[in-house]
Amino acid sequence: MKTRWTWGGLLVIGLLWAGCASAPNEQLEAAQRALQAADSAEADVYVADLYRAAQDSLAAAQAEIEAQNARFVLARDYKRAEQLLQFVAETAQQAIQQVAERKEALRAETEALIAEARQALMQTHELLGRAPRGKEGAIALVSIREDATSVEGLLNEASAALERGDVFQAHQLAQQARDRATGLVNELNEAIAKTRPGQGS
Repeated sequence: MKTRWTWGGLLVIGLLWAGCASAPNEQLEAAQRALQAADSAEADVYVADLYRAAQDSLAAAQAEIEAQNARFVLARDYKRAEQLLQFVAETAQQAIQQVAERKEALRAETEALIAEARQALMQTHELLGRAPRGKEGAIALVSIREDATSVEGLLNEASAALERGDVFQAHQLAQQARDRATGLVNELNEAIAKTRPGQGS
């Protein structure tokens, strides 16, 4: 009789143990690989919001797994961790897909900015010929010419970055160049307008 109860008890314990939830280690590894792939695709640069969402969810899933591991074995429940890990994998994949789309859009914006900056530079050089030539004006013109040269350098850097595929950096440089070139045009127009009322831009 005693032996029967012993075996019966072991059977119950075995069934309970078999029914215990186990940590989703494989799912965790898959989520980590997905996030690493998103990182390699520069998702943190081009779709930062999605990347951060996946990153934060992975951290939350790892914390949840640790919390469940610390509980009594029969009370462990990894459902929330599994849901978070699934979200990580799906979001990381979505981020990878959107990187290509974002890069193309940013490339088009960058090319437009470069064209605008070059147009503004041409206008700057044209306006330099009409700018006042007084003592103070001469000093200002030297400074503007130096700034125009600096803008040209930014544009060259932007074009080089675009060629090597660093679209994000190219966009930043092109935007700086466009803004500075536009500023030079405005500065010259104002100077001309002050000396020749009604004959500015």
